[in-house]
Amino acid sequence: MSQIDTTEKLSEGPETGSSLFALCGLGVAGIVMLGWISALAWIAWRLVDWLLF
Repeated sequence: MSQIDTTEKLSEGPETGSSLFALCGLGVAGIVMLGWISALAWIAWRLVDWLLF
C-alpha cells in the first residue's frame, strides 16, 4: 500500500451533517439527564423536608 492510498482513506471521514446531528443529540441528552437529576433532587429534598418537619 502506498502513502497516497493511506492519506486518501484517512481524509474520508463522516459527513459534517451527521456528526453535527450526533453532537446536538448528545447535547439534548445531557440537558435531559440534568433535568432528571434536578427533578429527583427536588423530590428528595421535599420528601426529607416533609418527613423531618
